[in-house]
This record gives sequence, structure tokens and C-alpha cells, in this order.
Amino acid sequence: MSHLVVELGCEELPATFVQKAVDDFARGLADELRAAGILGAATAKPFATPRRLIVGFDGLLSQQPDVVKETRGPALKAAYDDAGQPTKALEGFCRSAGVELSDLRKDDQYVWADKKVLGKPSLEVIQELMPRVIGSLAFEKSMRWGGGRIRFARPIRWLLCAFDGQAVPFNFAGVDASLQSRGHRFYAPEAFTATSLDQLVTELRARFVEPDPERRRELILSQAKTVASGTPEVHDALVDENVFLTEWPTAIKGTFPAEYLKLPEPVLTTAMAKHERMFPVRDASGKLLNEFVFIRNSGQDAEVSKGCEWVLSARFNDAKFFFDEDLKSSLDHFLERTVTVVFSEKLGNVRQRADRLAELSEAIARATGADDSEAILARRAGLYAKADLTAGLVGELSSLQGVIGSEYALREGMLSEVAWALRVQYDPSQIKGFDTVAERTATRLILADQLDKLAGYLGLGMGPSGSSDPFALRRAATFIISLSGLGDKAAVEILPLFDVALELYAKQGFELNRDEAVRLLAEVFSGRYTALWTDTRHDVLEAAMLEEVPTEVLNPQRVRRRILMLEKLQADPEFVQTMTRPLNIVASAKKKEIPFATEGALAQIDVAALDSVEAVTLYTLLKSQEESLQRSVAEGNGLQITRAVENLADPIRKFFDSTMVMAEEEDIRFARLSLMQATSDQILCVGDFSKLVVAGT
Repeated sequence: MSHLVVELGCEELPATFVQKAVDDFARGLADELRAAGILGAATAKPFATPRRLIVGFDGLLSQQPDVVKETRGPALKAAYDDAGQPTKALEGFCRSAGVELSDLRKDDQYVWADKKVLGKPSLEVIQELMPRVIGSLAFEKSMRWGGGRIRFARPIRWLLCAFDGQAVPFNFAGVDASLQSRGHRFYAPEAFTATSLDQLVTELRARFVEPDPERRRELILSQAKTVASGTPEVHDALVDENVFLTEWPTAIKGTFPAEYLKLPEPVLTTAMAKHERMFPVRDASGKLLNEFVFIRNSGQDAEVSKGCEWVLSARFNDAKFFFDEDLKSSLDHFLERTVTVVFSEKLGNVRQRADRLAELSEAIARATGADDSEAILARRAGLYAKADLTAGLVGELSSLQGVIGSEYALREGMLSEVAWALRVQYDPSQIKGFDTVAERTATRLILADQLDKLAGYLGLGMGPSGSSDPFALRRAATFIISLSGLGDKAAVEILPLFDVALELYAKQGFELNRDEAVRLLAEVFSGRYTALWTDTRHDVLEAAMLEEVPTEVLNPQRVRRRILMLEKLQADPEFVQTMTRPLNIVASAKKKEIPFATEGALAQIDVAALDSVEAVTLYTLLKSQEESLQRSVAEGNGLQITRAVENLADPIRKFFDSTMVMAEEEDIRFARLSLMQATSDQILCVGDFSKLVVAGT
């Protein structure tokens, strides 16, 4: 069994690029080796730092297996003349295939040549495929450098490729592959030789490079706890970022003037963690200390610590200036200043939006069972949600939108439920239920925020297209869908509230296209279900969405419920086929424009015109359970809905066994088609069974 190691060395990659890049590199290389027939039982061993992507394989084949290549030659009539002698065409085929006449074989129609193709040495195969694998790597952003045309995330500086200790010669982006690697940029920049993965890893560690991201993670966590006076806040995202910012991580401690602790805590932690990649430190009681932990990649502890302290103090000093200036104003003052902030050229300013959010938040509160006191809280949250956009501190730290508004609201004595809603309005994941006043207020505000945005842009016909979604409308729909999963009390009928949002725009003089907006909204929601609910079978999801009925597509909770019911019932192919028959007949009749009752069909059926005992039996059942079924739908009782639809199976089968729907008599045909529509109406309470893929059909 043979060994391969590949190292791609480059300028420092952005931290967010590294993990995906090495995963893609390992997967792409494995796929190519497998396609070439030399992967064997080997699996990829990837390592990565900001300056290098490394992949090793143990257990490769040393040579491609020999294969027999089957080639079709001319037809028998063209291959031999009347005397049975080979024609020029056959002789030409033999020459091109590299075979003798005696090696040919025949079937009823053609001549065939079987040629044994010897496998190439694996080193040659790898030499051919490596440029292709590296060239296939894709990044969010890439660049060209020098005079080359190849694009990569950062300039490539060296390539190491060794197969069983031998260099694999190839060139990519003007760089020749060799057995040479390099150590840490500052501590050990000299080139060195490595011929295997184990040797490369050992030599790198001796030169201040830890190639294993997991070991760097362990070093960061252990060192951070060791150097800190208290407990460092080591959130996963920040640890991950530091893992891929460093090759030789070393934790150091720094401090900042205690006077800055008077700033709102989110300002301090955001400046440290988000902007400077530092870990804040807390004491045993959870109080923030004037201390941080920084993970350096090079330099001397004292010098790096001093530089970090200077940078952080400068940032805190700027924040303090804006905070002190903000203290001279109130949220009402900030709110009025939003008249100068444009929401959208065609949708007005943020002050106008604040009025819409206030009314829409209250409407949502009423729709979700709020009493007067909670409706007032929702209205207040909507009014002040965007007020902090004109605060100086938000201008300095834009990522703290909402958080600063929450801090200032508490400072002014606003109720904590409203302040919390302002804080989490951009992060619905913080809402875990619909059980407290604060959670309900926040949910209502977020729903209002997203519905207002969707109504405005979709009303202008500015929906997302392909990969383009400049107004984050898919994200808005995702927020709404996720919040609908908090429980029955959080579920709302989206379309009526969407209409309220459109009406609020109209009250302010903005002209929007309601029909186009609803069409686009249903399209956005359908796409979000597909993207979010990947564990659901595609046909089940399609059957549950009822895309032809926008009011149903726009009800995430009902779509979820139908998925659960369909997943249970789709296991019975005979039942699915039975439920599909009325749906198909109705669809066919509509397509042919045959008249029958389509709206409120059950009430329009002339029972005498059915002229069938089985039809009357089905009608009677539909009539008897109509009211209870609608009540079950309204209450979200999936068990009762399922039972009601299951009750229809036997009467439907007997009806089709004995009765022809498309009778020649117009009144009978009208009555029976209307019966099929009424039956379909009840079946669709579970879903569109005609969309399900049944095994064996």
C-alpha cells in the first residue's frame, strides 16, 4: 500500500475560508483518486492552518489496475464483403483499436474489439489530476496575482506533493510542486524537506506550526484558562475564529482602564470579542473584569499585550465619547431623528416605518390572544424598535443595533419586557417559547418587523431571484417560519396580517401591488420550506404545501402538521391511491372546463341528482363530519383530521367501484363532480395525495 501527502501553501487565508477549503480539498482529491481507480481503502487525513491546506492518504494502490476496454467496430455488413473477407473499414478499425483481426469478436450486428489497457503508475496519475483538484477549489471571494489568470483565495507560494517518498512533479499557478515545505512565517521561515504526512507534521511542530485544528483548539482553551485571573468567555464561534487565525497559538493576558467598565456591558464584550477577537474575562460572580485574553500567533508576550491594550483602549475611548453624547438625549429624541434615515427610496424613512411597526405589532398581539396590557407593550416595542439607529454608539458599533436601544430603554425606566424585545429583535434564536410576556412581546415585534419588510419590497415586485436577495427577504421568511414553531399560541394566519402590513403602507401613501406581493410571498415561503426542512421527503413536502392555495402555503404550522399526517399515511400505497382519485378527477375536469361547484361544493350538491346509493353514502359522511373536521383544523388537532380523512377511504372505493362520475346527463355529472370537489376539500385538510410518490407506481 502506498502513501500520498499534499500541502498547498499560500498567504494567510481568511479564518472563515479555511475549514471549508480543506474539506473541499480532501473530498475533491479523494473523488479523483477513486475515479482513477487507485484510492483503494484509503481515507483522507486533512490538516489546515491559515497558511496551508494538507491532505494525506495511507493505503493507495501503487498502480492503476489493468482494464479491458470494449470498443464497437463497424456493422457486420460493412466489416466483411460478400466473400467473407475483411473490408477496408474493418482493417481501419483494427489499426485504430490496436488489435489484430484474430482478436475481434462478433455479435448479431457488430464487430467488437476487446483491448487490454495497462494501468498507469499511481505517481503519473496523481501528477495529472493534482492541478485539476486544486483548480476546482472555490471560495466566496478569490483573486488573481502577478500576471497569471488563475484565481484563488490568496496567492499560492509553495506546493509539496510526495508519493511513497518521491516528489510528484506538476505546476499550478506558476508554482512547481516539490518536497519542500515551510515553517512559521516569523519563527522558522526556512524551507525544509518532508516526504510523508507523519514527517511533515513532525517537522512543522518543530518549526512552530501546529497543523491540527483540534490540537490548536485545545491549546487555546487550556491556555486561556491558565493566563486569565477569572473565567474567560470562550464561545465556540470566537474559539473557531482564533483556531483559524493562528498556526502557533499562545494565550496572553491584557487589561484596560477600569473606568471603561461604566460603559454598557454589551459594548465592552462586543468590542473585545467581535472586533478584536479577544476573550472577555469574568470573576466568580459573573461580573466583567477589566481584563481580556488574546491569542497571539507571533511576537513577544509583553509587546503584543501592550499593543492589544492600546488598540482596545482606543476603541473603548471612542465608544465612551459616543455613549456620553447619547446620554444627553432620550429614545424619543433618537426616534424623531430617524426621519432623516431612509428605509427605502420607495418606502419612506425609518420614522414612518416606526409608526407602521407600532400598529402592526399591536395587530399581531391581538391576533395571538393578547390582552390590552400586552397589546400596549407590543405597540411600544414596535414604535421604538429602530430608534437607536440614530444613536452615536450604534454608529460606532453597528452590530449592537437593538442591544443599545434595549440598554437606553432600561436606563429611561421602560418596562423590561419591551427592552428585552428590542434586544433580541435581530436574533429570534434567543426566544425559546411563547410562555412569558417578554417572549410574546419579542415574538410579536419580530413578526411585525419581517412582515413590514416583506410587504414593502414584495409589494414593489422586488422579490429575491436566484442567489440574489439584497433585502434579505428569504431571511425574513425564515424568521417567521421559525417563530411559528414556538407553539399553537404563537401561530398566526400570515396572510391577514400581511394584508394589514400592506394597508399600513397605503395609509402613508405608498402604492403597492397586493396580488403580486401575495404571489411572491407564497413563492418565498415555499422556497424556505424546501431549504429549511431538508429531513422531509420532497414529495411529502410538496403535498403538504398546497401551493395552489396561498393561504395554506403561508401557514407554517399547518404545513408542519400536514407533513406529520402525510408521513404517517403515505406508508399505505392503496390508501394514497384511493385519496388521489377524487383529486385527479377534479383537476382533470377543471382543466377541461367542465362545469361543477368549486366553491362551497358540499352545500350546492343536489342529492337526488347524484343518482347513486354509494354517492349518497359518501355525501352523507362528508356532511356529517364537515363541521367537526373544520373545528379540528382550526384547533390543530392532527389526530382528528387524520381520522376524518381515513373515514373517507371505504366510501370512496365503493363509489368508484359502482358509479361513473362523467355521466352523460349534465345534472348528474354536475352533482357527482361537485361531490368529488367536496371530497377533495376534506382530503386536502391532510394534503395533496396526488403529489406523493408511491413505491411501485
